[in-house]
Amino acid sequence: MAAALLGVLFGLLVIWFLEQADSTIRSGEEVRASLGLPCLALVPMLKRGLLGRHKVEDYVVRKPLSPFSESMRTLRASLWLGSEPPRVVVITAARPGEGKTTTSVALARSAAMNGERVLLIDCDVRQPALGRVFRCEGAPGVTDLLLGQALLERIIRRDHLSSLDYIPAGAAEIHSLGLFMSEAMGGLLERVRRDYDLIVLDAPPALAMADARVVARLADATLLCVKWRDTPRSVVRNSLGLLEEAHARVVGAALTQVDAKVHGRSGYADAEVYHPRYGGYFRE
Repeated sequence: MAAALLGVLFGLLVIWFLEQADSTIRSGEEVRASLGLPCLALVPMLKRGLLGRHKVEDYVVRKPLSPFSESMRTLRASLWLGSEPPRVVVITAARPGEGKTTTSVALARSAAMNGERVLLIDCDVRQPALGRVFRCEGAPGVTDLLLGQALLERIIRRDHLSSLDYIPAGAAEIHSLGLFMSEAMGGLLERVRRDYDLIVLDAPPALAMADARVVARLADATLLCVKWRDTPRSVVRNSLGLLEEAHARVVGAALTQVDAKVHGRSGYADAEVYHPRYGGYFRE
């Protein structure tokens, strides 16, 4: 019995040490505690078995009553319920692979499906993703417009699954920072503000790319995507500091790629949303 008790105590001690050594962010509570930001949404991971033949970016349209789609509505509502609802929103992350483009596309499509006039612009011109998502690689886009080589009416395209309008990164491979700092970029945003209820800018990672900080400064609000149980707090804090130094208005964070089953057993308060009692509200 003594050996069993010691074994249990040792196991608990190991678990405690592992918890202390985990430097990642695991809940909305930790977003608030470590970053001083509200957690605007928990975006669940879409595993291959759940996706089936659908693409991640299309899921919000294909499965509008799913928990993933509800997280996008929660995110939109959180932005709208602020003291000053933003019209131009930048979505970025500290590092690549944190789900910023998926969040940008899903949020924009969700808002468009809600009846809003929405424009999505790919500002990650060195690693453009909207061309792949919407199957328009190489099409003229924002860089061509800012260089004076294309007209706005010619580069705005319509999503084939929703009423969303979008602008790809563009065909011109150039030094983008100067373009985003130009009067042409400010003029573009002022012009589209008159025609759209929401403009979403998919920006590059903020930690390494200066483009993200410049674009964020021009926007009304910036959302920081943080990959659940993956991105170290120190990395997120560093990127957040860079955005704040650029005078970006960072309104909150979204925890992305959350494993619903694991988080549901974690004991955190926000894990309640994954309880089976809410199953009647969703359709996968």
